Amino acid sequence: MEHNATDWMNIAKHFYWDEAELRNFSQRFSIEIEEALAGRASSLSTVKSYLGLPTGNETGTYLALDFGGTNVRVSRIRLLGKHCFMVEKKVSRPLQLAGSYNYMSPQTNVDELFDFIASLVEEAAGGHKAYRLGHTFSFGVIQNHVQDAALIQWSKEIQVQGGEGMLVNTLLKQALTRRGLENIEPVALLNDTTALLLAAGYQYGCSKIGIICGTGFNICYYEPTLQMIIILEAGGYSEAARNYWDVAVDEASQRPGYHKLEKMIGGAYLCDVYRQAVMTYLGISQLPAFTTREMNYIVANESNRDCRLLMGQFWQRIVSPRDVKPLRSIGAAIFVRAAQLTGAACYGVLQHLYTAGEIPRQTIAVEGSVLEHVRGSLFMMEDTLRICQSGNYVQPMLAEPMLVKDGPSVGAAIAAAMVS
Repeated sequence: MEHNATDWMNIAKHFYWDEAELRNFSQRFSIEIEEALAGRASSLSTVKSYLGLPTGNETGTYLALDFGGTNVRVSRIRLLGKHCFMVEKKVSRPLQLAGSYNYMSPQTNVDELFDFIASLVEEAAGGHKAYRLGHTFSFGVIQNHVQDAALIQWSKEIQVQGGEGMLVNTLLKQALTRRGLENIEPVALLNDTTALLLAAGYQYGCSKIGIICGTGFNICYYEPTLQMIIILEAGGYSEAARNYWDVAVDEASQRPGYHKLEKMIGGAYLCDVYRQAVMTYLGISQLPAFTTREMNYIVANESNRDCRLLMGQFWQRIVSPRDVKPLRSIGAAIFVRAAQLTGAACYGVLQHLYTAGEIPRQTIAVEGSVLEHVRGSLFMMEDTLRICQSGNYVQPMLAEPMLVKDGPSVGAAIAAAMVS
């Protein structure tokens, strides 16, 4: 395929959303929330967390398990009250380690997966001591109370045998018992976005919305009519206009047709969108898979020489010097769109909460590698909030995105305290 230096714009323009499109997206997102709350057909869910907001005065030492994607984290956290806490111990392991183990594959059964998790819980506990445990579990579940929930299906490319329809904390308790850890009691199961919002509420006291944009994408918020936090399963939103490369990624995924917005925003998929766009630009049909972290290395590297070396390393091909900047620009456009759609979705929640249009000052709790590590993402998200609010910068934006460190883990500990 013959191309010149301007060809990249013919690809990048398909990732550009103008102000009217972003406002329309946020309005449609808000309508979908209303439809879901009313029990009508919607691509969003309104999953009950059975948890309200914390007071900030919860105290005690708890274990927190964060099972949210390709990594498992277990922490021992002391809540001191007065909005303060200490992380006493933290253990983190990937579910897959090349040449060593793979707890994501179809060859792994669900008991083996939870035995692996239980071993990390034991390490964080520091022995066979009695603790209550809060479990952040970021997959689709059917939940009727805060203590436990039944897994609907695995996602985020986890293909473990079994687990569907089974109670998650019950599986964890059985694994803990197999290791002789009967004194550790899982007392709360919650979504990672719920945990993030609990952590922000505990520390700042003025947070109503939590957003995670890491491996996947999700939003939760405090619904005053139900007096609890609601999870929207925002990655499943299907009303966003997709382009050619989005469709290609969806069709090649584990579950085509599902989690459409997540495949446009989440870190598990942005690298695949970029890979498809790079193949189009270069006029090739094959390119080795690479991660979104590696994609970020390419986009953030301002040295054409170093960037070209990275492309050669990741893509196993020689890239022409004239193509380096265009290829970086395509990647940047994909990252910008992810941040913009995150901001537009967030404003859709604000529209639902504050129908009169006046938004009180508050912190929007944010966590996840895409928003935290991709340069400019938080700025682009906040910029989109302003665009959706008024289309100009005269009116101050009182809802401020803020990264919450260790949010899902701290929130899991807070949930255990609230239940206790």
